[in-house]
Order: sequence, then C-alpha cells, then structure tokens
Amino acid sequence: MNEIEWLALSKNDRRFDGQFFYGVSTTLIFCRPSCPSKVPLRQHVSIFLSQRAAIDAGYRPCKRCRPEDLSFVQSRSQIVNQAIGIIETHLAENLTLKKLAEQLFVSPTYLQKVFTKEMKLSPARFLLKARMDQAKHLLRTTDLLVCDIAQTVGYVNSAHFSTVFHRQTGESPTHYRTKVQ
Repeated sequence: MNEIEWLALSKNDRRFDGQFFYGVSTTLIFCRPSCPSKVPLRQHVSIFLSQRAAIDAGYRPCKRCRPEDLSFVQSRSQIVNQAIGIIETHLAENLTLKKLAEQLFVSPTYLQKVFTKEMKLSPARFLLKARMDQAKHLLRTTDLLVCDIAQTVGYVNSAHFSTVFHRQTGESPTHYRTKVQ
C-alpha cells in the first residue's frame, strides 16, 4: 500500500471510490476508501484493485459502505444522465420510478431526490415532457394516426393521451397537427 492509498482511506476520500478497495485482515471485510468505519491499523490493510480480487482473497463486502453496490460509485449527475437515457429510449414502456431505480441500482427515493435536485423536475414530470415532445415531433413530421402516436409514446389509451396532450399544450393532437402543417 502506498501513501496516497493510505491517506485516501484514513481520510475517507470519496474521490478514490472505484479506484481501489481495501481489506482488513482481522475482519476479512473489504471497503471503499470513503467508508466511514473506524480506520484500521495499517499493518492489517491490504489493497485490492477490484471487488473480484478482494472476494477471491476471501474477503466479504462491508455492510456499511456496500462496495459491491455500483450506485455508490456513480456521481449524482451520472445517475441522472443514465435515467434520462433510459426514459428517452423507453418512452413506449410502462416506466415507473421503481422500475427506473432498479435499472440504475438505486432506491426510488434516492433517484427521486437526486433527479429532482439536478433537473428541477421529477422523473415523472420529465417522462411526461419527453413523451409530449416526442408526440409533437411525430405530429409535425409524420402522417401516423393519433392512436399510433399515443402508443409510440407510451399511452395504451388514445383518449387518455389526447386528454394529457390537451392539458399540456392547450390543444388537441389533431388541432396541433393542422396548426403546424
């Protein structure tokens, strides 16, 4: 173990999370450098460059810092960007906060908090906006029927889609299409 690694784990430096893991030989537990647990004696510490290496050496993950959980390594903006990508590519699916959080390996509460703080709107509102933006694009650029557009953007019932579209834009999908063409 070098001085930089020792300083990182003794100062609980989050910047080193994912770069290495440390194991404590007296407990056979491995942690992230940012783990808030008591700093072990240096002679009991082993450095691992991957979780697999720590597990292969007989160590188990810490229950406090959960080094096996990828969401702890990702920054908030990475989680939000991944959530946006999932939303934009899965508009037609029944995408709930719980399903979205499961795909990102975070809790729904954490995702809601982080997403809302970063984007200034909730994941549900973002999904609604993305669906409406896609519907407007399809109404402007295609001859698809309104019911087909509704299904393309995630609405099984075209009447419900028309109601939501009207609530968001102030006009029906058909009126919007004739106005922009």
